[in-house]
Amino acid sequence: MIPQFNGSAWPRASLVLSISLIGLALVGCSLAPVYERPAVTLPTTLGGEELPTSSSAQAQAPVELTAPERAFLASFAPDRDLASLVVQALTHNADHRLALAQVEQARAQYRISRADQLPAISAGAALTRQAFDNRELNARYEQRLASVTTGISYFELDFFGRMKSLSDAARARYLASTYGEQTARGALIAEVLRAYTLERTAAAALARAQSISTETSALLHVAALQRQTGLASQDDLDRQQAQADQADVAARQAADDHRATLRALRLLTGRDVVPEGDVRTLAMPQAHVAALRDIDSQLLLQRPDIRQAEAVLRAANADIGAARAAFFPSIRLSTSVGTASDGLAGLFDAGSGTWAFMPQLSLPIFDFGRNRANLDLAWTRRQAGVVEYENAIRRAFREVADTLDARATLAQAERLQSEEAARAQRRLQRVAARVDAGLVDRSDLLVERIRAEQSALARLRAERDLALVRVATFRAFYGVELQSSL
Repeated sequence: MIPQFNGSAWPRASLVLSISLIGLALVGCSLAPVYERPAVTLPTTLGGEELPTSSSAQAQAPVELTAPERAFLASFAPDRDLASLVVQALTHNADHRLALAQVEQARAQYRISRADQLPAISAGAALTRQAFDNRELNARYEQRLASVTTGISYFELDFFGRMKSLSDAARARYLASTYGEQTARGALIAEVLRAYTLERTAAAALARAQSISTETSALLHVAALQRQTGLASQDDLDRQQAQADQADVAARQAADDHRATLRALRLLTGRDVVPEGDVRTLAMPQAHVAALRDIDSQLLLQRPDIRQAEAVLRAANADIGAARAAFFPSIRLSTSVGTASDGLAGLFDAGSGTWAFMPQLSLPIFDFGRNRANLDLAWTRRQAGVVEYENAIRRAFREVADTLDARATLAQAERLQSEEAARAQRRLQRVAARVDAGLVDRSDLLVERIRAEQSALARLRAERDLALVRVATFRAFYGVELQSSL
């Protein structure tokens, strides 16, 4: 049976059908971007030397270094350019890019909080059709209304400062995120310099370990010849064999250490770097420890981690104001002006104007302790912020004190090791002269060469420790305006 519609029912049915079809069509729409897995290029095998690279990292714009950062890099390694290495790390390092993204998130949240303090003006259009099958109800309640309005919806009058407190808290958290980014930046620069120092030390140590292994193998060959001629016992040959095996293992371990430090440096910078230079230049301090000790302690409060902790404390303090304001009445205003008519054709005719003004007062009476719990939570977070601020100051002073103490001791150790290495070289020259004159055996020269290499290794480690403590000093004073170089 085909349904029959009279003249009045057919337009209503077609309208309902059209609206339903439009609604079904809009249900499938989505404004979300199409998800794509981030493209990351991985090595072919787990043992491959290639670095995992990301397309998002390659699209980043280069980061500019600040004047204090460039000054320290120039004093840390005046004979080479480390600025490009640090810029590469700041541009492509995932942790630093994440810190920058968190700053942008906090900035957007602060903008939202500021916008909540201002009235939002919006425009709207409405078409109302209401009909009943019952004639009496239809005659009484039937509606045909079209309207176009613009106005303000639910704007809160901030008499008790709730919105301002929320905005202040968002601003403090935004500042905390910027200081957090600076902290991450300083830590990343220090880590790059530390990795560079360790790689240069490992490269030099590898050369020394290979030289010691070569000289020990030569001694083993001499001991084998002496055993054949009866000049050495089997125990002497066994001891020399053990020393040769130990030297060979040490050389292999040095090669592994160098590959590990080079891999760490490449992962930090995001590229296949080929470092150059030695460690000796990096171990030349430019500032006197006494000058650093005499600096006003208030300057240390400029450190970004301390500023970050203070900004978090300010945000927690502002949250208390917002929690207190929740106990008082809130007043919201809604207003609109526009035009309305019983048909679209007469929507903008004279006499169709309309306006509405709807103030709303809300006072919490029974909330089962929600507002009180929110206030207690805000106070607890503030107390935790005070503790964290105090801990940040204590950590800063401990880091500075530790680096200054270690710097003086390591500088003395490096000087003594350099003198010992120089004495070992002079002894080696004297033994070489005696060998050339035929006064001593060649095995004595090999033994002295091994001792000289071991002294050079000890000096290398002392230079490494002094260079690392310079990096630690830079990290401890990062963000602090100093007159002298580190």
